[in-house]
Amino acid sequence: MTEPLSPTTTPVTGSGPGSAAESGAQSAAPGAHLRAEIAEQPARWRDLIPSQRDALDAAAELIRSIAPELIVFAARGSSDHAAQYGQYLAHNLLRTPAMLATPATASAFGVTLKYPRSVMLAVSQSGESPDLLETVRSAQGAGVAVIAFTNDPSSTLARLGEVHVPLSAGPELSVAATKTYTAELLALHLVLSRAAGADWSSLEAAVEAVAAAGESTIRAAAEASPALAAGLREAQRILVVGRGYSMASAKEGALKLMETNAIAASGWSVADATHGPLGQVIAGTPVIVLAASPGGHASVATFAAAAADLGAELIVVGAQELDGSTPVRSRIALPGLDSAGVPDELIPLIEILPLQQLALELALERGLNPDQPAGLNKVTRTH
Repeated sequence: MTEPLSPTTTPVTGSGPGSAAESGAQSAAPGAHLRAEIAEQPARWRDLIPSQRDALDAAAELIRSIAPELIVFAARGSSDHAAQYGQYLAHNLLRTPAMLATPATASAFGVTLKYPRSVMLAVSQSGESPDLLETVRSAQGAGVAVIAFTNDPSSTLARLGEVHVPLSAGPELSVAATKTYTAELLALHLVLSRAAGADWSSLEAAVEAVAAAGESTIRAAAEASPALAAGLREAQRILVVGRGYSMASAKEGALKLMETNAIAASGWSVADATHGPLGQVIAGTPVIVLAASPGGHASVATFAAAAADLGAELIVVGAQELDGSTPVRSRIALPGLDSAGVPDELIPLIEILPLQQLALELALERGLNPDQPAGLNKVTRTH
């Protein structure tokens, strides 16, 4: 369960008893769908520009024509983590203030906000979450244009948006979102990059670089994750931290571990983690440190050293070094990241892959089925 009414596409429209999603997930070996969907991601990234170039350009043109004073992101669950990534993109690529919508404002309190000249980017794998739809309708009532990003072109959100950008991720049968999440990251990057004036040739080269690095990373993670999972089998809590673009990866990686393993995992910006979550670290606490992104790397290294002083067992994602005196239990490689020429803003597509793989392998190590976590459904309604 990764967002209200989480990711489906037209061929997979429900997850209740007897649905295609449920029967498919139950008939396969534990984790088979999640494993396949993790592996599928680079191919889906390569497909996005050829299949959706016109929609991507239409979304970028709408942003340019409005020249917004504010960009508003509306999302839930995993899509909210993608929106947080998009918020940084809006700042860094467009130099435009950006905020995350609070759906309860419209759905629970019935308040319509007064916006400056704005564009809303509504991100939802299913496009059917009731409180998200209410947020979109409220913004449109206040004169805000909406760009919808969904994995279902027939969804309500797709019909509401002035422009709809299909994610083209295909059916997702595992409860845990993987390929739909990274498709959201890439779609947001492409739209905001085009709005900032990037040409298609440079973006196509960047997508090919990230896809090649993704393939290498998935292979490496598949080999390394079983041993890492065996060492974490008895862990009851895990802290995941990053900074800047990697904050979204920390939150999403923690969600994957939480929902597939019934474990108390939490993801944070290291800036926020220093203000309180560091207090949950005791001797032996696993702390996953996202160190690949150069933005804020010094603060990541400082937090890792502080966690190590408290006895944390550090698992570092990426080749970048921390403080030379900080002990590192394990390092998860991201092969090809530097040699492939992946732009910094696309690192989140790569660094989330080993966390998805770890969630899968840890669940299997603990005797769980990550495709069908106990108590969770593919469709969850929030109002």
